[in-house]
Amino acid sequence: MTQNVADYVLERLKHWGVEVVFGYAGDGINGLLAAWGRADDKPKFVQSRHEEMSAFEAVGYAKFSGRVAVCVATSGPGAIHLLNGLYDAKLDHVPVVAIIGQTNRSAMGGSYQQEVDLLSLFKDVASEYLQMVTVPEQLPNVLDRAIRIAQARQAPTCIILPADVQELEYAPPPHEFKFVPSSDAATGRPQAVPMGSPWCGVVASGMGRALDDRWGDAARRSPRLASSTGEALATNDHLLLDSDQRGRTTTPCCRAGNTAPSLA
Repeated sequence: MTQNVADYVLERLKHWGVEVVFGYAGDGINGLLAAWGRADDKPKFVQSRHEEMSAFEAVGYAKFSGRVAVCVATSGPGAIHLLNGLYDAKLDHVPVVAIIGQTNRSAMGGSYQQEVDLLSLFKDVASEYLQMVTVPEQLPNVLDRAIRIAQARQAPTCIILPADVQELEYAPPPHEFKFVPSSDAATGRPQAVPMGSPWCGVVASGMGRALDDRWGDAARRSPRLASSTGEALATNDHLLLDSDQRGRTTTPCCRAGNTAPSLA
């Protein structure tokens, strides 16, 4: 059975540990709604009475759970209604990812029904990360970055999915020029380990690579360390480091191309 873009979006959200999505139905996200039916409502779709409430429900979920929250809305007026809640997320510094529908790519720029320039509309509230997916190969990198940045910077991010793109057959990005792949789903989510353990630093689940001891001191000196392609979050006891686009664990403050030594 072939998998379309909407199916893949829900699968990737589940991989990130997303258990619930707040939203309101609309024809600009029909592809996603159909995918929820095929996915047996996983992650669970919680329908609000209004798109504005979807955003505020996501903000409340993020505030009280400490996890990244996700909300969805259709194009045009549905997307506009998300703004109040997303500004609450921006000003209170909580991680929310908004997934928004848009008119078909073939109708863009033609003053089509409910067509709104969403990139301009959301460029302030989602200033940390805002992208429109126009081909399936942009996933999973766009979705992964939206979630990582929302979590690392405690801010709202936004992905725009045109209605026709949602129903295209999904094709993963190849490791070729002008494509940007992301970590494979089998890599697993990054996990933190205590600084005093033999695997001092970070172990990316299933990868068998870790930072050596010298990065433990660096983590204690800095509350946040930036890797070449992601964000590293550090505390006095733990260090969480993202993996790069090819699934390798990268050392904090390193130049692109430098990876942690393999201890496998």
